[in-house]
Amino acid sequence: MDAIEVAGVSKTYRIPHERRTTLLESVLAAFRPTPVELLAALQDVTLSVPHGACVGVIGANGSGKSTLLKVMAGLLVPDSGTVRVDGTLAPLLELGLGFQHELTVRENVELYGALLGYPADELAPRTDAAIAFAELERFRDAKLKSLSSGMAARLAFATALRAEADILLLDEVLAVGDAHFQRKCFAVFEALRRDGTTLVLVSHDLSTVRRFCEQVCWLDRGRVAQIGPAAEVVSMYLAFMRGQIGEAPGPAASGSQHRLGDGRMRYVGGGLEDEAGNPVQRVRTGARLVLRLAFEARHAVDAPNFGFSVWTGGHMVSSTTSALAGLPSRAFAPGERAELRVPFTAALSNGVYLVSVAIGDASTEVIYDWITAFASFTVEGSITFEGAADLAAEFAYDTGAAVAGTAHARRP
Repeated sequence: MDAIEVAGVSKTYRIPHERRTTLLESVLAAFRPTPVELLAALQDVTLSVPHGACVGVIGANGSGKSTLLKVMAGLLVPDSGTVRVDGTLAPLLELGLGFQHELTVRENVELYGALLGYPADELAPRTDAAIAFAELERFRDAKLKSLSSGMAARLAFATALRAEADILLLDEVLAVGDAHFQRKCFAVFEALRRDGTTLVLVSHDLSTVRRFCEQVCWLDRGRVAQIGPAAEVVSMYLAFMRGQIGEAPGPAASGSQHRLGDGRMRYVGGGLEDEAGNPVQRVRTGARLVLRLAFEARHAVDAPNFGFSVWTGGHMVSSTTSALAGLPSRAFAPGERAELRVPFTAALSNGVYLVSVAIGDASTEVIYDWITAFASFTVEGSITFEGAADLAAEFAYDTGAAVAGTAHARRP
């Protein structure tokens, strides 16, 4: 099984709208209905986190991110659904939770470390290491209340990092300290990834999410809006937050395809073909393919920009647009249909590839239509040892060398 498997999890909170301050009010409330609002913090959330992966969770405030991490950590019991965890888990959800301002820096680290599961025989050295990492050796015997809020956050983060676990749940814990301390935190974070620690990161810092996470789960009002490669999901989320998308996408009805956009122009058909116009699913590396895209303008559109990207294993291989390719743009009237042909070379190594397509406004970056996993194809026959690109390399002896002959890397 995966490190974490969340299946159909829902969690609802009851929010009362009546204030009771006296015993009489509490007694009377038993004889009449109490107005209560139900808040669906999580709605049928399903998510898998593979061992050794770094998965990000993004979304607006109140979208259910922290609730999801608390359910994963076992701190909250879901109303429905299941959560399975394979390995030891350390939740770093609220830095400094449990710190006592009247205790010294060292006493607080020892107390916090004990809560995080520091072994008794390693409590002292781990405490010293945490204080040193937070760069607070001068303040080890000072009361915590004498530290600034930033220093206290650094201390809490450094203490949390010393908790050994197979899985770490991180809720906005990387945005601590100044630029120097953040660089240190990022270095530790990279080391955790190299060591195979499974990480689930909740953050509003989208650059950090794109930097460290392979996959991203976007939550919107408690439901999964999108799960997929970090770069693609973050781009969709940013478009949504800029108001370029009227509604967050929901779970796809089939496969991994998701669609979004304001709908002023839509793709209505198309697919992958060879140069003769035959549909293709499996191709030899280096083959010439044609992406055929039929589209319709549902409103007047002045200068649409068409784009497509190729993905494999959650990573973008290539991306371009009609504007970058130099295709002259023109206006389209409501109801007008047209077709676009995009020839390209599958100069790729062996594997399965997904094609995503988009239409937008080149000047305002407003998205009209965006379809992930619009088409897929499999590449065969490549001799590439590692990497996604096949550069059609050839090996040849110099004709003046002692041993004459030619060895071509490309198979006939």
